[in-house]
Amino acid sequence: MLFPTPPPPPVSAALRRAAAVRNAAGEIVDDVLPRELRTWLRGHGRTGLPVRPGTVVATSPGALGAHGVRRIHHAAVSTPVGDGDRYHVAPAVLAEAVQASFALGRAERAELSLPLSTLCFPLLGAGRGGLPVETAARWLLWALRRELRADTSWSVIVVTDRPHLTEAVKAANSHP
Repeated sequence: MLFPTPPPPPVSAALRRAAAVRNAAGEIVDDVLPRELRTWLRGHGRTGLPVRPGTVVATSPGALGAHGVRRIHHAAVSTPVGDGDRYHVAPAVLAEAVQASFALGRAERAELSLPLSTLCFPLLGAGRGGLPVETAARWLLWALRRELRADTSWSVIVVTDRPHLTEAVKAANSHP
């Protein structure tokens, strides 16, 4: 019997694993991202409640700091539907999240004196959010272009983990 290849984990799960601090035996001793996100949720009265789409929250990089990552920005782009097994993403929220991430990066430069110069974005909304890949790519790139025209001090990296996502970004990038 053949089993289909399971889909790759969501970006958030891959980041969580990569940022987790481990001991010499490889066991997680500090699950940095969820710990810091729980602290933010408590501090903003959102424990157990949804976060407004477009909200961006920063955490420390955990173990990714050893690779030059200084901050991780977590963007809320989806709204739970029904019992929470499905999600809805309004394309305009991608632009809100991009704008919020740039604003947060500028604030962190000033307030934390961090030498931030590059922001990295996955293809927001195209995973469990269910937004068509082409739509997510067009909205993400449009928002990135708008922010980069307004503030040329940043560099941007768009990351994907599957060839069809990479092709969608390339196709969207070929259109103004």
